[in-house]
Amino acid sequence: MKDEKLSRVIAMTLGALERDGELVVTCPSIEPIADRIAEAALDVVPNTSLSFLELVGVRGLILHAISDKRFFDWEMPTLTGFSASEFERIAEKLPRG
Repeated sequence: MKDEKLSRVIAMTLGALERDGELVVTCPSIEPIADRIAEAALDVVPNTSLSFLELVGVRGLILHAISDKRFFDWEMPTLTGFSASEFERIAEKLPRG
């Protein structure tokens, strides 16, 4: 998934670095380079297009799921890689709304 905002910021930064003499871009357009860097960055950072309300919704979903033992059963840690207590810790990092 392409993150337009991240790609745009990277392209602007690459352009500034080139203007400052810190970097030489040898291709005709910075945008494809910025897109590739953004794509690589998204492998290790959250998607910047998630809104505050979306993050609040994900937090609510996690907390609801771990509170229902019929849903979050013995198999869920195997499927997700996280225990209920680990998901609770993750949810605490998200906005409360």
